[in-house]
This record gives sequence, C-alpha cells and structure tokens, in this order.
Amino acid sequence: MKLLKDKPFEGNSPYGDFRLYSLEVEGVEHAYFAPVEVHQLITEQGFKAGDEFILSKTAVQNGRKIVPKITVEKVAAAVGPLAETKAQVQTDDLKSIMERSLRDALDITRAVRDLPFQTSDIQKIASCLFIART
Repeated sequence: MKLLKDKPFEGNSPYGDFRLYSLEVEGVEHAYFAPVEVHQLITEQGFKAGDEFILSKTAVQNGRKIVPKITVEKVAAAVGPLAETKAQVQTDDLKSIMERSLRDALDITRAVRDLPFQTSDIQKIASCLFIART
C-alpha cells in the first residue's frame, strides 16, 4: 500500500472516533478506516505521503486464546536504475522488459570478456534482471 496523504482525516460519528486514510493499492485509490492500533503504528513509524508499507494481520496464541496481531512494515524505496525500471513496468509490456534484460545481460558478459561465460550464464543474468524489473 502507498500512503497518499501525510495525515488521515480524523473525525467522529455515532460509532466513535475514526481515522480515514487515503491509500493506493496496485494503482487504485482506496479509503481505509484504520483501527486505533494501526493508526498508532503508522504514526510511530513516521509515515509520510508516498511511503509504501505492508499491513498484515496474523493469528498469535496468547495462553489459551488465539488473538490477532497487526503489523505495519515500511517498504524500503528502491533507488537508482531499479527504481526507474519499476516505475516503467506500469507502461511497458513484459516482452520489452525481457528483451532489455537480455541485452543488458549480454552487455554485462561482454564487459568482462576475460571470464568464460556460457549461454546458460547469460540466461541466468537475464532472468535475474527480468525478475528484479517486474
């Protein structure tokens, strides 16, 4: 999820206080009414607009009971060529990404000509680049 605004819209209703976050999930904007514990986790970690995070809920045993545990984990922002490639994935099709990965793999193997490379090595490098870019 990507946070679209620095702070949520806060208010109250007949059901109690609420915090309404604007989020983007897979390119689609969503409104999210965060429970108190999620709001606290987001606030404690100092999230700002544009920050991406993973919100997960797992079952944890507490004595005889199984209770939910909510975690909010910030996603590290990609930097350099990888960040540029990830942004381009929205508009590129997979074929062009694979072709670019294969060309880059060939360039890498040519740059270190003194090392013995096999076709399978070029394929492995291209596959790694393709996976990183998608």
